[in-house]
Amino acid sequence: MKKRIFLIASLFIMVSCVTPTSLSKTELQDDKAVQKQALKERIQKIVSEQNRIIDSLIQAKDPRLKKDHEGNYIRPNRLTPKGKPLYYTTSHGRSHRKAVKADIVGTGGYKGYNLNGDGIQMGIWDGGHIFSDHDEFTAIPNNFEPTVKIEISDAATADIWSSHPTSVASIVVAKGLFHQDNYEMTGIAPGLDKIYSYDWENDVFEIFEQLQTNANSDFILSNHSYGYPLIDEDNEPIPSEYIGDYSEWSALLDEIAYIYPSYLHVLAAGNDGRESYPDQQVFGLDQLTGSTSAKNVLTVGSFSMNDNGTQKGVTDFSSAGPTNDFRIKPEVCGPGENLGVASWSGNNPLATDLYQASSGTSFASPAAAAGVALLQQLHKRIFDTYMDGAATKALLCHTADDITEWNGNDITGPDVKTGYGAVNLEKAAMLIEKDEEETLTIHNFELDQGETEILYFQTTSDEGLLSATLSWYDPPAVFYAANALINDLDLRITQENTTYLPWALPTATQQAVAVLGDNTKDNLEKVVVSEPLGGRYKITISHKGNLRRLNQDGEFENTKQRGALVVSGPGVFTKSEEELNQFASVNNFLVAPVPAKDIFTVSVLKNDISFKNLKVLTLNGEEVLNKKRNDFSLVSTTVNISALATGNYILAIETELGIVFKQIIIKK
Repeated sequence: MKKRIFLIASLFIMVSCVTPTSLSKTELQDDKAVQKQALKERIQKIVSEQNRIIDSLIQAKDPRLKKDHEGNYIRPNRLTPKGKPLYYTTSHGRSHRKAVKADIVGTGGYKGYNLNGDGIQMGIWDGGHIFSDHDEFTAIPNNFEPTVKIEISDAATADIWSSHPTSVASIVVAKGLFHQDNYEMTGIAPGLDKIYSYDWENDVFEIFEQLQTNANSDFILSNHSYGYPLIDEDNEPIPSEYIGDYSEWSALLDEIAYIYPSYLHVLAAGNDGRESYPDQQVFGLDQLTGSTSAKNVLTVGSFSMNDNGTQKGVTDFSSAGPTNDFRIKPEVCGPGENLGVASWSGNNPLATDLYQASSGTSFASPAAAAGVALLQQLHKRIFDTYMDGAATKALLCHTADDITEWNGNDITGPDVKTGYGAVNLEKAAMLIEKDEEETLTIHNFELDQGETEILYFQTTSDEGLLSATLSWYDPPAVFYAANALINDLDLRITQENTTYLPWALPTATQQAVAVLGDNTKDNLEKVVVSEPLGGRYKITISHKGNLRRLNQDGEFENTKQRGALVVSGPGVFTKSEEELNQFASVNNFLVAPVPAKDIFTVSVLKNDISFKNLKVLTLNGEEVLNKKRNDFSLVSTTVNISALATGNYILAIETELGIVFKQIIIKK
């Protein structure tokens, strides 16, 4: 019998006491038949009534119903007594898949993305090699699921297996053969084409070599769940130049990414969140070591969670930033506490079915990397190309769920413990899908000297937030530079005389939480308009000074700068004001004059459209005017607004196809 670390045995003893009655065999049979028939009738009645209500909910397009990938309503499995739809789901224990919403975008997820990492090749560098014969990675009889090819890429150490890389790989590609009440073992991207397993001894050169060998191939991603501890085995702190500083290894990784912009290097932030050292300025901060301080990588911290993967918080052991030049690190966080993983043991080296529970940013990092594989698969499916690594970083940070509390303190916004928040693959996948129809959702650009990149946004609803995230692969800086940023791009959102700034860390002293201001340190900036929306906004990307890079002689030369912008909000994004003006005649309606004083006119621009009811709403959704009609006969009407105060409002126009929202401005 195979042994597993997780074994639960339960013994249920049922004792019943009944009062005997005397019935003949025939009477017993007749009574049983009556019971069966009565049960059948009850089942039929309940099912019939549930189906009737479900049919009515679908006919009424009840917003509580789920939809599949094509927008079709999914019939619920049950209804609550109050008519709330309920859907079945498989039940397993604590799940890294669920924590990052891979269960929703993955195979069998209810939104129909069915992503498993197909087509993607990932490198895993670690201490030793993945035990590729583990049951979670190999085909077994009568199991026809995809089997990931794990290639041991440095033959000299091919037989040096280790539990750690085996566990890391299981977060990514475990097939989920073993389930247990407390742990979900299935990997996030179990359909990857290939994993290259490398020992960590010569990692930077091997990454470069792999990219050279496979230039423009499906190798676009690697995971690195290792680094230098703050305190070594002799209880001595690591040399200070390796804590938060921009080392030569950071510069090399930045250069690799700068030359191969599709590649993303994902690495664990470290597990020294509880450690301190003599030169530490603020306890709990400045704990990042080695290459985690590189600019063009994705540094991943850990979040804690409940067993459902929903309530997320800070993990104490996760190492915090900032870097010494006050950059926001890590950028995001993933699940890293008490996860079920595959393992390997030197005491039983041929056992193929070992598992254990483990914690560490070592597992948060591959969870994020595997999530990137799913998102790249979706992007390739829709656009037949992969996203640049900078775009992927922007997308992950843009859609991350902010973790807002640390030791009882408010850390709303990005911080040096959890970055921009917990990876949310569902939100990220939705934006990739949206980019197919609204092509500026994920916008790639290239700036030349003195150029600006501009988008315009028109609000169509006062619900939701307008947000934009900018990321670029910055040229490598000189080793141990006081400020590692070479090209300082600036992201701003403006409306009339109001300018919305990105988050940035204060630079006078080390602090955990970012504030709003001019970010002169990070090559990733995020701006959010959290106030009630209304009207038109301008999103501008510019740069300070000259755009430069270091040449082979170590001298600066002028260059262009590639970048990516991710935007979202309740409205329309365009490249020019002319396009926006065309949209304003939109949705086949013209509202004039703008601004209005005492009256405005609503006119249909197409003869085959009509409308009836009109409502004027404040930006908070409060109704302040309602013009009702009995039918859809109006093609033009005048509305008296003399009683309304100066300000921005939303006009709701009811047509036969739905409600159209337009902004109106009243000035007395």
